Amino acid sequence: MKNSILLLFFCGFICLQTQAQRKTENVILITIDGARYQEMFGGFDGELYKKIDEDAEKTEVFKTFSAATAEQRREKMMPFFWQVWMKNYGSVAGNPELKSEAQTTNKMFFSYPGYSEILTGEAHDDVIKSNKFVQNRFPSFLQFLQTKLKLNSNQVASFASWNTMNAIATNKPEAFLINAGFEVYKSDDRDIQLLNIAQFEAPTPWDAVRHDFYTFRFAMAHLKKYHPRVLHIGFGEIDDWAHNKRYDLMIKTFHRNDEFLRELWQFLESDRQYKGKTTIIVTTDHGRGATEKNWNSHGEKIPEARNIWMAFISPDSSLRGEWKNAETVYQNQIAATVCKYLGFDYTEQNPNAGKPIAEVLPK
Repeated sequence: MKNSILLLFFCGFICLQTQAQRKTENVILITIDGARYQEMFGGFDGELYKKIDEDAEKTEVFKTFSAATAEQRREKMMPFFWQVWMKNYGSVAGNPELKSEAQTTNKMFFSYPGYSEILTGEAHDDVIKSNKFVQNRFPSFLQFLQTKLKLNSNQVASFASWNTMNAIATNKPEAFLINAGFEVYKSDDRDIQLLNIAQFEAPTPWDAVRHDFYTFRFAMAHLKKYHPRVLHIGFGEIDDWAHNKRYDLMIKTFHRNDEFLRELWQFLESDRQYKGKTTIIVTTDHGRGATEKNWNSHGEKIPEARNIWMAFISPDSSLRGEWKNAETVYQNQIAATVCKYLGFDYTEQNPNAGKPIAEVLPK
């Protein structure tokens, strides 16, 4: 009897100790559609741009973002990500030059399969074969955490520039807030009401993707009002500018998204719920081609598009900067990793999901 009591006490002590060691109470997933690892790690590619545009060297983007080294170029393009997050708060995997790779497990290499793999923890190439607006039949980690944390429909939220996220993020529509594409975000705030009108009056060149500016503003408004514990923000413009062969606007969007990350961080650091208690994972749904002929494309005929990257900014991870000489990490591991940060085992929902990425989790 004494031994049993001691065993229970010891197990309870270990459990409490583990909970005390884990600081994460909130998680934010940020996805940046089609953000190639080549730009993330190498910054503006002037040689590629000169092959695309014969007047490249005369352009503003060339003069603004050119530099002698990859490190200097990427810091010009995404100064906050590299100079603040990666130096002081987190790490990033996926630079092949440092023998670090991150890849999809789906073989489609386009958006719906990629986002579904991120959110559900598993590729479903036998079912998900297009970007059509079709309801995902598989539950996401967003739903799993909503149940585990007993959160209402505003405490879990997904804001995305691409309208099809309405179908991807859950297999139970209206389980939690999803605001994606050209869609009104309901608010009593006058500024938000004006933005609701503006997104329709200043449309993008794409029917299904609004400007990231609106996605970010709505997400920030929701963050400040409802303080969700689980949030997804999905930026979409980078991939669409690439498809339009506008390398210049793609680079400018990288830079603008970096400013969004800075603003998000400044708010998190000023808020009692989030400061020192929030883990952020930033990644992309797919890569794209590696040459001047296919840099703007992706899909199963472009195998380079399997190469992605993922960044981890967390009070529970001591890793800083770029991963080196590391084992390959996979897109299907993100869901379980997010859940593990909050102390949950995602196999309860999906036994086939990729395993948590141990390198960035609390020891």
